Amino acid sequence: MIDMRDVGVCVLAGELASEELPMIAAQALADGLDSPSLRELAGLSPGEYREARELLDQVIDELGLPELPDEDQAVWEVARSYARRIVFGAIAPVDGAHAIASHAGSLMFPEPLATFAFLTDLWQDNVGERAQLEQDIVREAEALLREMSD
Repeated sequence: MIDMRDVGVCVLAGELASEELPMIAAQALADGLDSPSLRELAGLSPGEYREARELLDQVIDELGLPELPDEDQAVWEVARSYARRIVFGAIAPVDGAHAIASHAGSLMFPEPLATFAFLTDLWQDNVGERAQLEQDIVREAEALLREMSD
């Protein structure tokens, strides 16, 4: 089932474009979620995408979901999601590290996220050390999750 709050976080972090929201809303309706704003969001036409973000906030409110964070916090939530996927083996370590690193710039490269950029660069340049670097990425993902849970 689609978590509309997660969708909102992904929009705020730049993972999803507003143009994708009507299709996601339609899928959420098909999955059994329902609210007036969700139906309205699902029915938006291409010229109405500017309204999608506002409707998403209304959907989240109508569904009783926790309020969306600000953009910076959304990036941290996305980074945590990628770190979790790395740790649980749901995504290749280098792919997850690359995704986390791609968001580091929007937060002015804080150390925990900049580390992933450094490790992806090393992975790219050192074919013979990739297995060790992947282990390093997993360790950094574990550390990020520990740090963010404090």
